Amino acid sequence: MKITNAKVFLDGKFQNLEVQYQDGIITKVDTKIQDDHFIDANGMYLYAGMIDTHIHGGYTYSFYESENVDFSNGEEQVREICRRLPYSGVTSCLPTFDGSTPLESLIKSTRLIRKVRKDIVGADPFQIHYEGPYMNPKQTASNMPKYQVNPSKEHTMAMTDGDLSDVMLICIAPELPGAIEWIDWVTKQGVKAEICYTQATSDQVRDAADHGLTQASHLYNGYQPMHHRINGPGIGTLLDDRINAQLTCDGMHVGADWIRLAIRVKGLDHIYGITDMTSFSGLPEGKHKNPFFGEINVKGNTVTDNNGMLLGGNMVWNEIMRAAKEKIGLSMEEIGSIYSENPAKCLGITDRGKIEVGRRADFTIMDQDYHVLQTIIKGNTYYKA
Repeated sequence: MKITNAKVFLDGKFQNLEVQYQDGIITKVDTKIQDDHFIDANGMYLYAGMIDTHIHGGYTYSFYESENVDFSNGEEQVREICRRLPYSGVTSCLPTFDGSTPLESLIKSTRLIRKVRKDIVGADPFQIHYEGPYMNPKQTASNMPKYQVNPSKEHTMAMTDGDLSDVMLICIAPELPGAIEWIDWVTKQGVKAEICYTQATSDQVRDAADHGLTQASHLYNGYQPMHHRINGPGIGTLLDDRINAQLTCDGMHVGADWIRLAIRVKGLDHIYGITDMTSFSGLPEGKHKNPFFGEINVKGNTVTDNNGMLLGGNMVWNEIMRAAKEKIGLSMEEIGSIYSENPAKCLGITDRGKIEVGRRADFTIMDQDYHVLQTIIKGNTYYKA
């Protein structure tokens, strides 16, 4: 099977190429491929299947148990999220557990993801992301301070149920006691350490990078605010080329000029897009019931409680790509890099996330306004508009 008549996004630009795949793997990428079986993209835009590396849930469902989530039907919730994600172009994801999660819930959620993953239908939850509990309690906001602990090998092995083989990312505030020693240890296990919810000085950020920290969780969000007289975590992260940074380009989480600043300072190759979706995301406008927050209000890209407190954003993957164009002013090439190729590039993922021979045949076909026309997972059409 081949995909023809597509503008193929590859190596940062759109190219007139054809892509062939067999048994769920890309076998050829060339200007002209002989194959009687084909998908005609009708001149639309072909991307590698999208990888959301920072997603807590969506559509009223959650990937994990926490104080704010009823997880009694957890398996059903995980399956439903993964079933729906391809409609927004996402073909793989990292279920992300946040800092409002007690240890016993982290263990339970970890075991459940590993169980459900074996026969999932939809987006592949192929690795796990722990956003906490190694946060600075002064920066945790909605992530409950009472669950934050200092990092240790023993705690990490407990929350991961003794298995780091499928753990991609763990967040850390570098200023916490034992953080540098922990970064040394965890990176040697093949896990990527990621700065988050922090009041670290820029020197502490550099020290963390010296010891192996390579990622930044949703840049600016949860960091001590930037100030021209304070050498804090934001400026330290921006200036260190060893650190790749996540950004949410929906126009709400981060202002447009701050996004442009990050791209200019760090370079496009060091920025990758996320949704940071929660169980509140992906809902139709209007009022909805939530078991913990009562009535919640969805309007545009904002979700609030009845007191007006912001609970999160509402956009799904392709809607954020559209917002990056319309609200942030990024070019289609910049958006393609940040949202299609860079997640895999920045995290060293080599079996998917780029249209390249030998990688998984995961594809997303979109129009110029980022409406998803077709999603293909391991060579099989999962969704077609």
